[in-house]
Amino acid sequence: MSTASQKWSVKLAAWHNSGLSLAAWCRENSVSYHSAIHWRRRLAVVNRPEQGVFVELALPSAQPISLECNGVLVHVTKGFDPGLLADVLYVLKEG
Repeated sequence: MSTASQKWSVKLAAWHNSGLSLAAWCRENSVSYHSAIHWRRRLAVVNRPEQGVFVELALPSAQPISLECNGVLVHVTKGFDPGLLADVLYVLKEG
């Protein structure tokens, strides 16, 4: 992370912790509102979590579900092996 990015990360954390609107915080701290908006967007892209996050699903009774990952369709039925599914999805994600 560049020096400017680190500087703005600290400033935006201070704003976030202040409870003020961004405009009010910028006025109180003599910071350009437009620069703050620019850096908030820029750092949001840098700090965005990876796509493809595992989520826990509750399977309805005996109804199977289908998952698609990188164009591969995986059918999951009640009683599946969660470890095996995780391994399969990992391989598909890397592929």
